[in-house]
Amino acid sequence: MFVNVAKPQCIIFRVDAGADIGLGHLMRCLSLAQGLVTRGVRVFFAVGRNSVAHCQSRSDWVGEIHLVVSTSLYDEYQELQQLCVKEKADWLILDGYQFDFNYRKSLNLNACKLAMLDDGQLIKAHIEDSQLAMIVNWASGAEALTYRKLAPNAQCCIGASYRVLRQEFYQVKTLPFDKRNRLIITFGGSDPSQLTLPLLKHFDDSFIRLPITIITGSGYQHLDALSDLIKQSPLSIEHFHDCQHVASVFQQARLVVSAAGASQFELLHCAAPSILVVTEDNQLFASEQASKQGWCFVSVKRAIQAQAHHELDTKVKEQLLAQIVQKTIALWHQPEQLRNMHGNAILARQQNGFDNIYAGLYPELVNQPGQVTHDE
Repeated sequence: MFVNVAKPQCIIFRVDAGADIGLGHLMRCLSLAQGLVTRGVRVFFAVGRNSVAHCQSRSDWVGEIHLVVSTSLYDEYQELQQLCVKEKADWLILDGYQFDFNYRKSLNLNACKLAMLDDGQLIKAHIEDSQLAMIVNWASGAEALTYRKLAPNAQCCIGASYRVLRQEFYQVKTLPFDKRNRLIITFGGSDPSQLTLPLLKHFDDSFIRLPITIITGSGYQHLDALSDLIKQSPLSIEHFHDCQHVASVFQQARLVVSAAGASQFELLHCAAPSILVVTEDNQLFASEQASKQGWCFVSVKRAIQAQAHHELDTKVKEQLLAQIVQKTIALWHQPEQLRNMHGNAILARQQNGFDNIYAGLYPELVNQPGQVTHDE
């Protein structure tokens, strides 16, 4: 299927993770990197100092880590350019809201092509960028977005047929709905809106007693307070921190309350009925598309707007938490509704879209480059 070439392929990801921005961007890049490594591509992650620990904590990590040491944007541009030249990179892939038009415009990559993993920020910025050679957005329905107009020179790997998850999700067999018995609560790698603790307190105050699983990521900053609450709670609670087997835990979900970020694609693949909590504008499009598939509910939509430093107004947050608890309890006692949501997820989920992205990155190595399509 593949032809031999003298020059080894190399791709560099520029991405960061942390308590303030979460781990979603890093995990998204890791998903793609795991597929690339299986094809013999050398992978580098260019990350800031605060991101390194999150990379090193992963048991499924692939690729080499390059610590970005620059203290100014100008120096970072130079550092990235030199790294691309040194490693003879074919692609530099950016993932993060800080890599805006001005950042991309300042890069002089010569032979190295520039790609962007996006979840709507390019659309929101509405600035034409002729430098981008590829855009990836694997949200369902993303084909309808105006990427072609904003990036006229880019291959658009857009929509669910380009979705890629970490390898663990393709290795776990879907558990039948009748064998699922957990309520899972997870607000991403760092819970930047700080919803885990107050939501758990709301469940404590309710009259229902559900078996609850809490998942927190390596960026979560309130472990001591969470541990104390779990010890004092009358609820049956298990807690996984920096979980390295998320796929197998998601399989146990009768219902999930989750942040509406990239984890929604993992929940869909695991056929886990879900309530997606939207706290950022960029989460809204993908979440609304997911709700149309019938496997999840979107909890707040535009009623909640994230404010500076991800802080939500106290009154609004309390209203949000009360809504989530009410919806959770109501759904928990509607087994046929949950069963239908589980079935809808099985019908809606996509298989590994890595082959389609790889065909866009290296069409010369694939016998059928026609796999890659553009949004017209």
